[in-house]
Formats: sequence, structure tokens, C-alpha cells
Amino acid sequence: MTLPPSIAPRRAADLLADPGALRTWITRYGEYHGSTRFPVASALAFKAYTWALIEVAVGRWVTERRVVDVSSACVSMRTELADEPRLEFRSLHYTVLSDDPMAGQSGVAVVATEQELLEVLRCTLVENHLAPAVEAFRALRGGGPRPLWGTVAQSIGYPAATADPTFLPDRAATVHRLLSILPEGAAQLVEIAELDEGQGWRPLLLRRTCCYAYTLPAYGQPCLTCCLLDDAGRDAVAAEDQVSWRRCDSCG
Repeated sequence: MTLPPSIAPRRAADLLADPGALRTWITRYGEYHGSTRFPVASALAFKAYTWALIEVAVGRWVTERRVVDVSSACVSMRTELADEPRLEFRSLHYTVLSDDPMAGQSGVAVVATEQELLEVLRCTLVENHLAPAVEAFRALRGGGPRPLWGTVAQSIGYPAATADPTFLPDRAATVHRLLSILPEGAAQLVEIAELDEGQGWRPLLLRRTCCYAYTLPAYGQPCLTCCLLDDAGRDAVAAEDQVSWRRCDSCG
């Protein structure tokens, strides 16, 4: 059976290298979420596309200290019209530490230290997929890459920021480690503050660039992390959401 192009998963490297196909998906994604403006649609689609990568790769690193290869040549991206983009593996390649139960298995690479493992995450996730994605989306929407890297910076810290504190006691330090694998200057596109949703304080990544989500009918106003808010505006949003936030000098 041959699936139609809108449903068939396509190798991510091929999608990013095809401006026509990428533009078509971005436009349809924006329309599905209520925006016909291409700059807005591209920002929203980029956020969804990169989150599909980050949720898998960074989530696995945070919870298991394993790196699964999400390089654009190793995965496909399913971009159906009425759904979020979904990552599918064409082949599975892991890198683990020497004491990991997977060490020694076929197709599993082994490194000696956590820092080396983090460097593998930088290579596979950032250099081999996020960076090409930034360039592909930037080329279509115009302008510089700063807003796109701002989206990446907020997303890449989220799995650690929301992890169970009994599992990951120093969540802010882990967020910093993850931000360190981004290109120079990208880590400064977010500020680490703190949020309490009723279960204690956790890191909150405040954006210094805008993702345009507030323009959608489903939102209608900036969210708590939006760069368009001053502290008073953030206080108002927090009160409406029944949460608390604060700046964190020790988060660095």
C-alpha cells in the first residue's frame, strides 16, 4: 500500500531539504491552529517540529542517561494535516555509559563519562538535526535565526525543569548542562526563573524571543513565559493561572 504524501512518513533530512514541501506543511499547520499568517505559522510549526525531537532525545538523556540518535538522516517525520508532527525511527542507534545494561549490545556505542555522552547529544540532536531545521525554517520565513534558537532553548530545558525532584534533585543545574550544548549565544535566549504550581518550586524558562502562540484563538494572551510581559504582567498571568513565579538569582 502506498500512503499519500500528507500521511506517509518522510525522512527528516529530505523534508528539510525540500522548501516546497516544508512550506506546504507549515501553511497547513498554521491553518489547522487558526493562523493564516506565514511568519506565525512557521514559528508554531518549528516549535512543534523541534519538540518532537527534543521530547524523545532529551527526555531519554534525562531519565536514562542514554542518547538515542535523532539525526535527520536517521528519523522520519510524520506530518499529517490534523495532528502534531511525530518522530519515527528509520533505525535505532544508542550511545550509553559503560555501566549501562545496554552496553555491549549490537549497534550500541559506549562512552566513558557523562560529559562525553552529552557531547554525543550535542552532535546527534543539535548539530545533525536542530541546526539544519533552524536554517530550513529561517530560509522560508526570512530574518535571522535568533527567534528559532530561542524556541529551542526553552524546549531543550523543559524535560529537566519538569522532572520529578526525587529523581533529579538539582533540576536547574541539569537545565544549564542542556543549554550548554546549544550554539554560542543560544543559552542566553532564556532566563531561568522559578515556578510553583502547588508542588514546590521548579525551574521556569522565561523566553527572550516570542513564539507567537498568543496570536492564536486558543490562547488570546501571552503565556507566563512570554517575552512580551513585564513582571507586573507576568504576575497577572500567574494569578489567573493560580500559580506563583519568582526570579531566581541562584539559578544563574
